[in-house]
Amino acid sequence: MRKLVATVLSLFVMAFATVCFAETYEMTYEAPHFTEGLKNDQALSETFTTPHGILKIQARKLWQAKSENQLHFIVWIDDKRIDDAHFPKVANGYTFRVFKNTSNSELFYSLESIDRACLYGYSPINKKLEVYIDSQNYAHEAGATPHIVVLKNGDLVLAFEKSNKSKRYKFNWDANKNWFGYSDLGAGWPSISRDKK
Repeated sequence: MRKLVATVLSLFVMAFATVCFAETYEMTYEAPHFTEGLKNDQALSETFTTPHGILKIQARKLWQAKSENQLHFIVWIDDKRIDDAHFPKVANGYTFRVFKNTSNSELFYSLESIDRACLYGYSPINKKLEVYIDSQNYAHEAGATPHIVVLKNGDLVLAFEKSNKSKRYKFNWDANKNWFGYSDLGAGWPSISRDKK
């Protein structure tokens, strides 16, 4: 009987520890459809303090660029350029968000359009900006709009919205692999706007 009580108590403690120390995220910055308001050659520039240094992100709308290279995205950490990319012009512009892992203060950055959503983060091991999540790599219904958001419960999710229903994937940081693991939460969820923070 004592062994049974000890076993049950041990399981309770492990379950309690898992719940208490579950990884959560919070959105710390959002610029919805920011490229729509940019004039030619105008930029959105933001600076963020990270565990790895001062990170500066600049997204510039290029004046005479072809439509597939209209947004120039540059990232620096402590004044060292770590990423330089071009993105196409898209309907309704791009939305930019910053998410913070509340357990270790690590920051992640999403750039999304009606066609694609990506989550980026600085890798101190590779000394560059990594694409941790790309919506094109996850199964979804054709024509669904991708969103990377934090839910009210602190979960980081990728949702594909179509007709006020969504398919969702939940992401958790795997410190051993230095990458995100995910769970397929399935389809039939209500609109993400009801559940996001």
